[in-house]
Amino acid sequence: MKLLVPAAPLVVIAALLAGCGGGGTTTKVIERTVTEKVEVPSKGGGATEKSAEEAAQPQRILHLRTFRAPSGNIGCAMYEGGARCDIRKRNWAPLPRPAKCPRQTGYGQGLQVSAAGQASFVCAGDTALDPSASSLAYGTASRVGGSECISRSDGVTCVNQAGHGFFLSIQSYQVF
Repeated sequence: MKLLVPAAPLVVIAALLAGCGGGGTTTKVIERTVTEKVEVPSKGGGATEKSAEEAAQPQRILHLRTFRAPSGNIGCAMYEGGARCDIRKRNWAPLPRPAKCPRQTGYGQGLQVSAAGQASFVCAGDTALDPSASSLAYGTASRVGGSECISRSDGVTCVNQAGHGFFLSIQSYQVF
């Protein structure tokens, strides 16, 4: 019994194999990173979409009272029940200065959350940007006095025991 193979597929295979020979052929390896999205329940009962990196627990937990992101663009200070992070370079503007924030102090250079309160913009004359502070590696958290800050390649997230907190990056901020 004779098998008949259509000629078109053989021509295609032959053409492909012909390009695989020696000579000046260059092979290019293309690498892609795929971010998996998972549904994470939020405090309000609904679900929010977060990447697998965001949903994952920190790889390591330290207890640093002050730290900076590996980029050096974000610096944070943690205290009993709260945290504050200031940012040097950003592509966003803070909300308008509240009347209770004196004009002689800085405003909006970062975000803060206290032990029981909601997160808010910083109104202060000092800074949490300390170039001599330890660098908190991406995927690592710092826990101090019931609050936790996690450093990730896309920004820093800090949360108090009540579940209030903030996210801070060059591109955006979020208060929750």
